[in-house]
Amino acid sequence: MLREMTPDDLAEVFEVRTATIENAISMEQLQQYGITIESLTIALQTDVKGWVDVASNKITGFVMGNSSTAELEVLAVLPEYDRRGIGAALLMQMQAWLFSNGHKRIWLKTTPDKSLRAYGFYQHFGWQPTGEIDGEDEIFVLSLKK
Repeated sequence: MLREMTPDDLAEVFEVRTATIENAISMEQLQQYGITIESLTIALQTDVKGWVDVASNKITGFVMGNSSTAELEVLAVLPEYDRRGIGAALLMQMQAWLFSNGHKRIWLKTTPDKSLRAYGFYQHFGWQPTGEIDGEDEIFVLSLKK
């Protein structure tokens, strides 16, 4: 079941994010980027919004995006819940929200490594790699269908 993310969800959201396998990141690394429960609590009061998937009172995945920048910022699903449609449902929710904010084109950053699942996952849903690299990630875009 999808529902809008609240600040009370953030501790569990961090557990989901640090549990990912292919795009692994630790709490220490997130803190180095300035991503903390406190910073996300503040972000959720601005242009950032998120949704969580909940099964048996447990957050199994989440997505966050920014309406002012048109960026899908993060999408993560617990490894044991992979391939159940959770990521797709979260992605569709975020795309709809970003487009509903008037954006004609939205974007995200993901691995440029074509052997990793994320690369093909986003392409499957119409996202296009741009070839533009930002840090270690490639920028993908999705345009609103006419």
